[in-house]
Amino acid sequence: RNAGFLESLWRDIDNGRLDPSTNCETNLVIVSHGLTSRVFMMKWFKWTVEQFERLNNFENCEFRVMQLGPGGEYSLLMHHTKEELEEWGLSPEMITDQQWRASANRRSWSEECSSFIATFFDNWVDPPEEGEGDGDRQKQDDGKIKSLE
Repeated sequence: RNAGFLESLWRDIDNGRLDPSTNCETNLVIVSHGLTSRVFMMKWFKWTVEQFERLNNFENCEFRVMQLGPGGEYSLLMHHTKEELEEWGLSPEMITDQQWRASANRRSWSEECSSFIATFFDNWVDPPEEGEGDGDRQKQDDGKIKSLE
């Protein structure tokens, strides 16, 4: 249900259904239970199941504010403190991601993201730098091509 909600929310925003005026800010308030709110944030921030399981449910009448940063990314750190995020169960990596989202430029995503993307994969191996191991890579590529022939 959360995935469907997110898809229709994005579609409505992109199509201007929520606020047809382009010179006005759009604010949304989502009222939900703690578990559903955590799932929503998991989907939005692309957290893993392990990261999701670290999070604490909201207390009664407690809220989270996801605010748009100058770089075009939403972050919890635009409104809340690092200490609050720690209390809610965010890991140091998740907090680093929120800090990046609060100030990052979307164009630098591929450069910045590479520093923590390996945490999502058990067997991540960084590719060799330009010029390093080119001969070995050529041998591996040749072997793959030959095995396919």
